[in-house]
Amino acid sequence: MIASSILAIIDIGSNSVRLMIVRRLAHGAAVILDEQKATPRLALAKDSEGFLTLDGFSRLVQALRYFRDVAQAYGANPVIVRATASLRNLANQQQVLQEILRQTGLTVEILSGDEEARIGFLAVQETIALSRGWTVDVGGGSTEVVAYEDGQMRHQYSFPFGAVSLSSLNMPFKDLLMWLQEQYTHGNWLPSKPPQAIALGGSARVMARAIQAELDYPLQQIHYFRIPTLMIEAWLAKIAVMTPDQRKKLAHIPKDRVDIIVPGIAIILALLKTTQADSLTISGYGLRNGLLLQHLGTQAKTFNSLALDSAWNIAQRSEWPSALARGLQQQVNRLGQELKGILGLSDRSLELVQCAALLRYSGRNINMYHWDQHTFYQILAAPLTGLSHDEWVAVALIASYRSAKRLQKFWSPYSSIVSRQELALIRQLGVLLRLAEIFSPPLMNGVERLNLQHSNKQLIITVSGTGISSPTKELEDLAKDMKKSWQLKLIVPGLLHTMPQHST
Repeated sequence: MIASSILAIIDIGSNSVRLMIVRRLAHGAAVILDEQKATPRLALAKDSEGFLTLDGFSRLVQALRYFRDVAQAYGANPVIVRATASLRNLANQQQVLQEILRQTGLTVEILSGDEEARIGFLAVQETIALSRGWTVDVGGGSTEVVAYEDGQMRHQYSFPFGAVSLSSLNMPFKDLLMWLQEQYTHGNWLPSKPPQAIALGGSARVMARAIQAELDYPLQQIHYFRIPTLMIEAWLAKIAVMTPDQRKKLAHIPKDRVDIIVPGIAIILALLKTTQADSLTISGYGLRNGLLLQHLGTQAKTFNSLALDSAWNIAQRSEWPSALARGLQQQVNRLGQELKGILGLSDRSLELVQCAALLRYSGRNINMYHWDQHTFYQILAAPLTGLSHDEWVAVALIASYRSAKRLQKFWSPYSSIVSRQELALIRQLGVLLRLAEIFSPPLMNGVERLNLQHSNKQLIITVSGTGISSPTKELEDLAKDMKKSWQLKLIVPGLLHTMPQHST
């Protein structure tokens, strides 16, 4: 059978079975079309001899049949099915695999603990800028821990316990935490006081959403969300004494997690305490994303930056011509390199404004007159990677920048993430983006070269080219903005000789 542009990935875990439908794009990236979940709780469906029970098998097959039908409705090919500890340790493993094939037509491959750790780490490696630390993936029946240095995996280990299997032991919370720390003390390969500690998996995601709900956190994204260890410890101690019903109503825990969330987060907290990590970063990407990356293979990178590659992939899905987005990014980079010393900009700031340039017009296809508002919210909802949450909001603010007044309006709901002090830099970068935009198609055409000179608090830009068309009104508005933000008078010989008078 010929592969289509759509593929399906089914992940059979010890707590849940998940489906992800993905469309492969022409430029090598992929977009998720659909995600669904069933909760057969396979970790609790084994008898005393380690055989999967008939009831557990029935729940599994029911979920797989449904997911198979969904995949067929999308025209997905191939359908990739992988299982972890859910089937890895079954006494009747081969019989179960044969029956799944006979009853569903799906071929299931079982990942070893090391493979599971490596594939999960691949998803993190491609979405978070890594230095030194560890990742933990809490499953229902096992926990995969990876230690890394300079962004590369150095050691991995699969611990034979997970959120579901530990929940069946009914250990008192403090005893459970102490027992878990004892398991980790044997891991002398674990980094001490790591600058990064990253969690992936359902338990970590549920905790992140619950804490965000309690904080009334304005950005509805969990990827790259950082939580102090002390906050996790306090939150877990609070929900540990709640009943399952209270966890659902008061702590925003989904029904299928209320009985396993305490052991799931205890696994993470014990690792944080053992390694003396100050905070935890949540990864919104995990095993299924790693399986997708593994299937797609190594893709040529346009940029040497996770954030820029992510922004570029999203830009290419937009209705706005990608060549114009790329041209604007290149122009803002050229101008930024020349102005970074004058404005005191860091390399990371220039990276953020380039991300914003690629996404500048992502909201134009929704409404031309209010494109900035739609660009802002589209970026906040987009699956960007490689950005911390303050950088994420900053990119949205820079990309949507039109004036200081509108910047203030968009920033206000997110002031708990981006400080007022950071807003001054964001405005500077917004002005830089506007400057690049004015001297790029489609606003200005025929430009062959720009020459910048800085003296006596003036920025003189000489434009060379043929048949240059100038957006005079935009230049005049930019000159006013630049004077206030950069404290520089803009002069463009032949196009803008003097800065217009402006009101305060």
